[in-house]
Amino acid sequence: MELENFKELWNKDTGLDQPEISLEKQRDIHSPIQMLKINMKTEFWLMLVTLPLLLISVPFASADSNIKTISAFVTVLTVGFITYFYSRFLKLYKLLQKNSINTNYDLFNLKTQLLISKEIYISYYISYIPLAFLLSLIKINFHFDIEYNLAIFGISFLITLLLVCFIIKYWIYYMYGRYIDDVISLVDELNGLEVKPKAEKKKTWFERSQKFFMNKMGVKGNILNTVIWFVSVYIFIILFLTFVLLIIIIIGAKLDFIDVVGLQRALDRVN
Repeated sequence: MELENFKELWNKDTGLDQPEISLEKQRDIHSPIQMLKINMKTEFWLMLVTLPLLLISVPFASADSNIKTISAFVTVLTVGFITYFYSRFLKLYKLLQKNSINTNYDLFNLKTQLLISKEIYISYYISYIPLAFLLSLIKINFHFDIEYNLAIFGISFLITLLLVCFIIKYWIYYMYGRYIDDVISLVDELNGLEVKPKAEKKKTWFERSQKFFMNKMGVKGNILNTVIWFVSVYIFIILFLTFVLLIIIIIGAKLDFIDVVGLQRALDRVN
């Protein structure tokens, strides 16, 4: 092989040749990537704030030594899940920090990592379902035969399922999914693949408030918007479920289907 040909191939392999991606397209890609990085940082800090609240819910104060052992196991398992997920989270963040998306290889690698990370992200939240199942069992001391324990178990577990469904359907999409879709569409377009045109959708309240805060405060506005919605939705879900449960209890008491005194005793045992 001639020396010049070898040098040309070497330059291509090492990325020293001229960029394959136009600067305009690079800017288009960097925009959603920047939003991904901002949202990742925001979620990381939210996780640090909410993690203690999650661990507090584990019943270490139980008089039953078996419950304490299982609680410790659940805690270790939860911390293990979180550690693994956020190690991948950090790896993706470092990848997004790199500005070199000059070649098709960079784009392909970026697309692959984003798709993998999205699936890991979904799996991470799904993994809380069996943990919630176990915590719900711990809450009733594994006794379904005691009055109203089955209902308490079912409601506790149902709340977790609803939260996970909400996170997968809305949180993941607005925090990451739509930006990942933008990047993937651009990558596919640059590689000559058919890209389906996006259907025009009416902007949601989240998107409107995000635009408003970002126009006023820039990046900090996006973080503020995310925090406000995170706290607001959490409070709304709790209040909504509390309201629904109260309605069910009131109707059940009126129809003599629920014994309020017995239910109160069951709740006192759980607490």
